[in-house]
Amino acid sequence: MWLPILLVVVVPKTSLALDLYVSVDGGADADGSLAKPYGSLSDAVQAVRALRGAGNTEPAVIYLREGRHQLDETLVLGLADGSPTTAADVMLPQYGAGDKTDPAFLTFAAYQDERPVVSAGVPVSGWKRLGSPPADLPAKAVGHVWVADMPAGLERFYTLYDSQGRLNRARGDGFLPTENGNNRTLHFPEGALKNWDNLEDVEIQVRPGVAYEINMLPLESVDEATGIAQTRVAAAGRIGSLPPYLLGLMGDEAASVWVENVLEELDEPGEWVVNTKTRKIYLWPANPAADGAPQGILAPATSELIRVEGKIDLEGAADTPVHGIAFSGLTFTHADRWAWTSNEDVSGWGLQHSWDMFDKPTALLRFRGAEDCEVSECRFVNSGGSGIRLDLHAQRNRITDSEFAHLGEAGILLVGYGVGAKDVNHHNEIINNYLHHFSEITWQSPGFWAWQSGHNRIAHNEFAYSGYCAVVISTRSAGNKTRPQGTGQEIGERRRGGNRGRDYEGWKLREKQLHSRHNLFEYNEITHSVQLLSDGNGVYVSGTGTGNIIRYNYLHDNQSHSLPAAIRCDDDQHETLIYGNVLYRNGGHAAAIASKGVNDIINNFIVDQQNSPRNGYISFEWVPVTGSKVQRNIIISHPDGGLPQSERLRGGQTTGGPKLESTEMDSNLYYHPTNPSWVDNHLAKMRAVDNEQASRFGDPQFVDPAGGDFSFQPGSPALALGIEPLNVSKMGRVSDRASATTNERKNSSD
Repeated sequence: MWLPILLVVVVPKTSLALDLYVSVDGGADADGSLAKPYGSLSDAVQAVRALRGAGNTEPAVIYLREGRHQLDETLVLGLADGSPTTAADVMLPQYGAGDKTDPAFLTFAAYQDERPVVSAGVPVSGWKRLGSPPADLPAKAVGHVWVADMPAGLERFYTLYDSQGRLNRARGDGFLPTENGNNRTLHFPEGALKNWDNLEDVEIQVRPGVAYEINMLPLESVDEATGIAQTRVAAAGRIGSLPPYLLGLMGDEAASVWVENVLEELDEPGEWVVNTKTRKIYLWPANPAADGAPQGILAPATSELIRVEGKIDLEGAADTPVHGIAFSGLTFTHADRWAWTSNEDVSGWGLQHSWDMFDKPTALLRFRGAEDCEVSECRFVNSGGSGIRLDLHAQRNRITDSEFAHLGEAGILLVGYGVGAKDVNHHNEIINNYLHHFSEITWQSPGFWAWQSGHNRIAHNEFAYSGYCAVVISTRSAGNKTRPQGTGQEIGERRRGGNRGRDYEGWKLREKQLHSRHNLFEYNEITHSVQLLSDGNGVYVSGTGTGNIIRYNYLHDNQSHSLPAAIRCDDDQHETLIYGNVLYRNGGHAAAIASKGVNDIINNFIVDQQNSPRNGYISFEWVPVTGSKVQRNIIISHPDGGLPQSERLRGGQTTGGPKLESTEMDSNLYYHPTNPSWVDNHLAKMRAVDNEQASRFGDPQFVDPAGGDFSFQPGSPALALGIEPLNVSKMGRVSDRASATTNERKNSSD
């Protein structure tokens, strides 16, 4: 299916092509040539603007030479920096940005094979060994800690860097509250907190009574006599005890509150503390110079390096986007975490719960009202926030062949407007990227998230080592935040009525305003998800519109004991297709695939599950699932067995739940390595209601699962059932992306 989009054509004037150069060694007599490069990115941008003003409308390239290009404030690129032209009438595919036509109007690129770095880091100099250590410094740190003044012009920062990456802020071992408080009141054990002189610098990281979230909160007051502290910003939930099952998952050393940025906890190499009252930074260097001093230390000046921003009208019907800006071969790094400092700062929608914030400067590179922009072969590494955000109006943008690593928050966020009529975040492509070790500070941040964003193609990416979910596609928001104007508050109110808004018929009434729809998530690889929080999944889909497809993905070695399912369709989720995925060596304690709604689960392989899932290998949950297709799946049981498929009710629920007999279930292949009767009861029950007539028990006879070959040997019963063999070598990142994309786009349009 192809979707027509009408675009206005503006013909540019002709002129000479424009190449400019930037070097960290650029001099005062710079003219932007290779011989006399500009000394800063902002100088080069100003030069291009001057040339545009003089009538030059040819594509321009700003080449960055080797070295660290420092930005002391966000570089904002606006309408005047983008193309004055837009594409002619184009026929966009159902998924993704379609074929690229015109070159970028303004490109920021690495020069030849050099590796330029764009950084928000301000050098910290003047280090001196701490000669008279304060009494609260741990004994093991005495003689190792150095002190320097905060760089001039910086008032506060929450991350610090050396040449190896982001340094750990001093952090305590953690504790459990002594009793339940509210979302700003913490009851703490004796000695855990103090009324420090610079209390405004101290933060606590809190798990606010839920499995799926963590908040970093500034302290407002500490009463050591009563053991009660108040936070300046409200947590997402009450600060108190965690559910008992979470404590069991966390082990004997369970904690839900950790204090950061106090000298008492500066007890390891690489840890640091900042005191904004005295303007001093304390550091035990992890990579010292020959004399033991810190070297290459950088403090961030901003949470956002570059913002590409059109004209956004939050309350109106239309935005004016920037067109045609590209970034190639650059490394973005050393930005700060965007901190919660007041309740006003976190007003606006919390995405999903408070997993991220609506329309906030939380990423190294941010597109806020942009079309036909591109990021290719870039790196987004060692930073306090996220890698890239595509906010509000974002269409036909491409993020390809890039790496996202060691980020405090998410990898890539696509964040549209709220639930309502304004649907302008769609048809973007996220292709062949490597996203790993993200969510290192804000644990719930995913590698990729499409929130109120649809018709995107997310393919051939690799996700590894996430604190919580690797991938989220959703529209849900935190109901206790102030909603932006003109974004459908009335729909949000309706969602809260009637069976919590989860029934299929109610969903159909509002589905057209749930804009995370028709996303194609295919040929991706996901491993080692849900490493820090609980109740997370490899792929999580919740509260979206119709037509999302999760197909041909390889989810393996997600063995966290707190992973409930590798793929989950959660609350208020319907009309999702889960097709052709290989789930291998995962450890979900509740299910391998879970569905709270009318969703289709077809031709998936569940192999070598690392435990017997509590709710069954495929779990239908809480709501009716009438008409869901469950066909041609292969389920190989753990030796301990478990339900092949299940009907899970919510706690206290007695009616209105899912019924397996209401699904269209057939042609599935079940196998237990030692118990040939394992699936007999299930098959008998289903066949009594005319389901599972062709399904059978039998060894699928995979060629080599351990080697990634899930094709079938001759004579496999899977062949007789019409089950499609799956090839995981085609899933994940590819070196020959052009040929893979051509073949897969053909399949996508079928």
